[in-house]
Amino acid sequence: MTRFAEVTHHEWIAAPVQTVCAQFADLDHHIRRQVHHELRFEVLQRRADGARFVQEVRLLGTRQRDVFERRIEPDGRIEDLSVEGFNRGGSVSFGFSPQARGSRDGTEVTITVRLPLPPVMGLLVRPLLRAQVRRALQAAAREDKQDIEERGYPATPPAPAGAQ
Repeated sequence: MTRFAEVTHHEWIAAPVQTVCAQFADLDHHIRRQVHHELRFEVLQRRADGARFVQEVRLLGTRQRDVFERRIEPDGRIEDLSVEGFNRGGSVSFGFSPQARGSRDGTEVTITVRLPLPPVMGLLVRPLLRAQVRRALQAAAREDKQDIEERGYPATPPAPAGAQ
């Protein structure tokens, strides 16, 4: 029986659900705009309801490379399942719900990362792994928030020189 380290993070973003869902699902945008400083993506295959992609990240001092199968549900939820690599069997899920804060409309994003623990000494490293995943997850969520709220999604190209 595989044991897992699981971490959930909630991030509120001042943008409509449709915009937030689209930005989180848009791997090409993440690659082009280098949204995440600690993650590297490579799209292997695109499908109408998802994609197959490579994600590289450094956790516990080790560069980890995984191939993920992404499924985008009709309601916007995103499920990424690691099918090959260091964290095979692990997953990342994203849920989106409208939520106002004060007088501002926005979206509450719920992100859950579930990583398999090594068979030997897995329970001993779980607290350390969870702490590092929590830090990385919070940083990545802040980067998405900044990309949407400050940089703007979808990205608008700069106006040509001399245009007013």
